[in-house]
Amino acid sequence: MREPLEWCDTAMQGDVEIGRRQRAAAARLGQASHQRQNTEQLLASTEANLQQIAGRNLNATQQETVGQIRNYIVEAHSALKDGDTQRAHRLADKAQQLADDLVKH
Repeated sequence: MREPLEWCDTAMQGDVEIGRRQRAAAARLGQASHQRQNTEQLLASTEANLQQIAGRNLNATQQETVGQIRNYIVEAHSALKDGDTQRAHRLADKAQQLADDLVKH
């Protein structure tokens, strides 16, 4: 049979481990929420860039780039819907970089 103090130490260790896991899970949720917000901002900025170039005459390469940007946007929204914030952020970032480049040229 365990001594009372030994039993208490074991229970406290379990509580400490549970607390550590809860803090880690909360941190991951916070990071995902921040990444989601950042992704949504990137997508909004990209859409604004596309509207800015909408009236320009684009050559074939630029038109293909616009198509790729739109594909990235659609895929990013889909990834957000699926809860894959990392993938959504990567796609939104690619779309933003391409759109920024189009606006500059």
